[in-house]
Amino acid sequence: MGIQSFRTQLEAAFVEFAQRPALTYRGATWTYAELDARTRAAAAHLRAQGLRAGERVILYTADKPALLLAHLGAIRAGGVSLPLNSKFTPREMQFYAQDSGAALAVGGDAELPVLQGLVEDEEIPLRGVLHADEFLTLEPQPTASLPDTTAEDWALLLYSSGTTGQPKGVVHTHANLGAAVRSLADCWAFTPDDVLVNVLPFFHIHGLSFASHVNFLTGAHMLMADQFHPIRTLDLIDSATVFMAIPPMYYQFLGRPEFRERAEQWSHVRLFTCGSAPIRPEVLPELEGILRNPLINRYGMTESHVIASLPIDTPSVQGSVGLPLDGIEMKMLADGSTTKEGHAVGEVLVKGPVIFDHYLNRPEATAEAFAHQGFFATGDLGFVDPQGYLTLIGRKVDLIITKGFNVYPPMVERVLNDCPGVKESAVFGLPDDLRGEKVVAVVVKDPDADTDATPRSIRDFCRERAVDYQVPSDVYFADELPRNTMGKVLKRELRDDLLADAGEG
Repeated sequence: MGIQSFRTQLEAAFVEFAQRPALTYRGATWTYAELDARTRAAAAHLRAQGLRAGERVILYTADKPALLLAHLGAIRAGGVSLPLNSKFTPREMQFYAQDSGAALAVGGDAELPVLQGLVEDEEIPLRGVLHADEFLTLEPQPTASLPDTTAEDWALLLYSSGTTGQPKGVVHTHANLGAAVRSLADCWAFTPDDVLVNVLPFFHIHGLSFASHVNFLTGAHMLMADQFHPIRTLDLIDSATVFMAIPPMYYQFLGRPEFRERAEQWSHVRLFTCGSAPIRPEVLPELEGILRNPLINRYGMTESHVIASLPIDTPSVQGSVGLPLDGIEMKMLADGSTTKEGHAVGEVLVKGPVIFDHYLNRPEATAEAFAHQGFFATGDLGFVDPQGYLTLIGRKVDLIITKGFNVYPPMVERVLNDCPGVKESAVFGLPDDLRGEKVVAVVVKDPDADTDATPRSIRDFCRERAVDYQVPSDVYFADELPRNTMGKVLKRELRDDLLADAGEG
């Protein structure tokens, strides 16, 4: 028998773990039975507002408990949950509402004016807006009837980040979601005895699915906070066994003396994970020394959930994102042909039940993404060692071709970040008449360093440690690198700014 659908697994967990704590937020705890009754009430409420099977529900609020209830309620009502960043502008929301064809939307006080404007737009099919508070004040309904769904029905719609163009709607069915969450729960050995700290946003797959969904399907107890705080989050970890985070959170920890003191008491924490971007290599040994645990790097994306993870019970391979999860078949596409292992760099291709169903309203993009015998082309470049461990070296679209040579930005960034006086860097290509592209670096200086980094000292350092064509032609300085909400550096923003400045010049 294959993996059960997400909804089937979720509702089984509600029954099996009924009296166990499911969620604690601001000192109040809901058991699994209470979460069941509250999400049934949310489902009934959405159906009463006219939600029909397969229709999308926009969740546009920073209120995490309300969003969670509306999210699970939409799925249990036969609808499709569409969580979005509450900081999206009216113009961005116009795109998402129109592209998704959403029927209903949920928002708080700050978001309601934007949503109401969408309802009044004749080109947008949005029929109604619900206040987030409604889901918090609903009377729990433990016996409310729910419509049937199948494994092939849509459950979750997420939009890709759009870093390489217009965002695309990523459709996950109940089967996709069930397989993805279960494979991650098994990989990270979740049990009902686990206590998970979740300070991640719920509009992103990391906080919503990697953390919350895994927690609820396994009977674990989630300690939820509105957002990360370098002190208050320490209090939560004091009572936890699992902490999922992104690199900026760990960097903030390292800047606090309390972190080292508190970490000495964390013998009960069995799993620290890091995602969305890798921890800087020069920081990793210090961080793992303080935690007295390996930091489990993993590789995931909106289209697939987690693809690979370092094993939690074996030594890590430096720089690797680990082994493919169960049920995932991986190949590398290099020079037009595929291979399963070897150090040849290629594009990562993956296949399995965890992979999304299709891109919404974009049949051509879907066909292109699955053009290689049904494997999904991730757009990520890497190589697989003989033991099957995957190492990523960048995005295909970020590849720099200069003088006919391939330059992988992460490889150059590793050299730059070792340079005295450099805190971190971002490398990308800019058009060049002679070379096709030139290698450009934007560098953040280390304020605590004894050495002041200059463009000349940086290039000299790189010349000693990298091939000549990898050495940045131009070095610029910035106070900080622009990042999205999950900590990924927005290189396109840096690139566009430099091109704009060149145009003005």
